[in-house]
Amino acid sequence: MLKVFSETQKYWLYRGVLSVASGMSLASAFAPEHMPLCTLAALVVLFYMVAQTNRVWEAGVWGWLFGFGWFASGINWVYYSMYHYGYMPMEWSCVTTVVLSLALGLFPAVAMMAATWITPDAKWRMALALPAAFTLTEWLRGWLLTGFPWLNPAYSIVDWDLAGIAPFMGVYGVLLALVWIAGLIGALWVWYGKGQWVYMASAALMIVTIVMFGMIGKTVQWTTPAGELAVRMVQPNFEPRMVKESLSERFDQAYSYLESVDTNKFKPDVVMLPESVFPTSVQRFPAHQWARLNYWAQTNETSLLFNAFWEPKFDDFANAAVYLEPNGQLTVYEKRHLVPFGEFVPYGFQWYIDSMRIPMSSLRAGADHQPLMKMKGYDVSVNICYENLFGEEWIEVWQTGSPQLLVNLSNLKWFGPLRAAAQHLQISQMRALEVARPLLNVTNSGQTALVDERGQIVHALPTDATGILDIKVPVVNGEATPYVKMGNWPAILWALAMLVIGFVTTLVTKRSKINKFDA
Repeated sequence: MLKVFSETQKYWLYRGVLSVASGMSLASAFAPEHMPLCTLAALVVLFYMVAQTNRVWEAGVWGWLFGFGWFASGINWVYYSMYHYGYMPMEWSCVTTVVLSLALGLFPAVAMMAATWITPDAKWRMALALPAAFTLTEWLRGWLLTGFPWLNPAYSIVDWDLAGIAPFMGVYGVLLALVWIAGLIGALWVWYGKGQWVYMASAALMIVTIVMFGMIGKTVQWTTPAGELAVRMVQPNFEPRMVKESLSERFDQAYSYLESVDTNKFKPDVVMLPESVFPTSVQRFPAHQWARLNYWAQTNETSLLFNAFWEPKFDDFANAAVYLEPNGQLTVYEKRHLVPFGEFVPYGFQWYIDSMRIPMSSLRAGADHQPLMKMKGYDVSVNICYENLFGEEWIEVWQTGSPQLLVNLSNLKWFGPLRAAAQHLQISQMRALEVARPLLNVTNSGQTALVDERGQIVHALPTDATGILDIKVPVVNGEATPYVKMGNWPAILWALAMLVIGFVTTLVTKRSKINKFDA
């Protein structure tokens, strides 16, 4: 069949298919497939292919197709949410998912174009410019329009020793290390073909150094034990929207998990319920239901952490985590980082929401600095679902105190039975690693889990199932990690330095060749 194509057509067809396939391979590296080697392989293929051209626009095409394959395969749960719960027509759900994947694909496209323009020399482009540019555009993806850093390749290798860089430089430091290794492997390939053994030895030594840095980072003890908190984490697997059930039935269902506490077997200090259990504001709770919750907490001497809306003024809603103590005292955390197109409409996009007739809430963001919650005397920081994607959100917590435990309340049933939930747990592992604190993933449908301060999953419930996790959670003391103190800036500045070095190296190499020719 290929005989009907010209050599030029075969060139574009082969590389186009390879670009999309590499992107799809990268998507398979994440949970639930868990094939992290695919991350390294996909990046090596992309970088090597881009290094073979000096046409900036062509490098952009390969990056764009790679990005499309990456996101179309990795975040296809977006379609599920829009069609099943957003009531968007099927065809528009498909179109929107494709458009979103193409838009996100622009980030690797820009990275490939920038690296090709800055560093024409293929070897130095792979060894320096491509890893740096890829890291910087991923950082931009996590910031632009409030950010969407889902499927950052670093999350796929959270169980590798390389993730030991996270407490020092965060997720973007891990990413830079990963893509740098991929670029160096590609450069080794070229240098091997030319017999440039000095460069090969230098590249191999750099790879070993990066890996060793990660391994050493994994061994650092950042915290000391401070005690235990007895916790019941409830995974009710409720439908996100109340379609057939009433608000009263939802309260009864949630209350059943409280009544089932057998203090003779396990006496929890706190019972934690996930996001969306109570789909109304605390101020609108029926009086008898609120009295019921208070009575349960008082008689059982057990606190309750749950999610609901907080409405201090009429029709002024915030997505909130509410901590109810046995004495009736409340501590409220209001979600700061809202979901674009889920909890608010970004500026300039209201016309699209109106034309698609998509039901859309409009919530108020909470204050930047909010107090920690005191649970049995321990300092606990809580955030809600989407906020867990951003390491910066946890860093902000240190402005008000040093947390001993982190808690994320989420509801990922909006996005289907498996993929999004499994990917979110990998994100939680990275967050725990960055700040060296244990993290409780309290979810509606999975994966409810305890992640320790080293990013290891200690206990977990299966996805898309009803369950209860009764555990003694270790609470820790410890200084803030370098990442908490400095944030993402070390990784970003390092990447910028690599771009500059790549540019200068190319100039020096080019000048050296000219001088040899003149001589």
